[in-house]
Amino acid sequence: MNDKQLDKVRKGDFLLLPHYMKWVAVFPVLCGIVLLFFKEYQHFLNEEVATGMAGHLILLGFLFIIISRDKFPDERLLNLRHKAMAYAFMYGMILVIVTPFLNFLLSSLFRSGSQLDFMDYGMLSIFLFQIMYLINYWRFKQEL
Repeated sequence: MNDKQLDKVRKGDFLLLPHYMKWVAVFPVLCGIVLLFFKEYQHFLNEEVATGMAGHLILLGFLFIIISRDKFPDERLLNLRHKAMAYAFMYGMILVIVTPFLNFLLSSLFRSGSQLDFMDYGMLSIFLFQIMYLINYWRFKQEL
């Protein structure tokens, strides 16, 4: 990074994708949803591979939506973005702290030994983090 970019980051003006990437992000989300719901009708992918690809496409689309700039950015929206990220981080940390205890409690309560797979838990926690960010960001924008 050169000095200009470093000064922008220090001021809080982060490098974001252009606004049209929000519309480009709709494509992987829709492809992931279609692949998720119609995985039993296609025969060229294994069901587990199709589920994994669908989850990753949805996560990628949401990531593009999150790191794309708004059409008319200003300092208030940048502060809302920071505030929404802080709330999503807080919810994510609560999820990380509480889930192992719930997992232990439920597995000992039902004596089934069924615990969450780490890969599924990782994707689920990232998905919930992104959803919490988007919900809080849109909620804060409505309050303006």
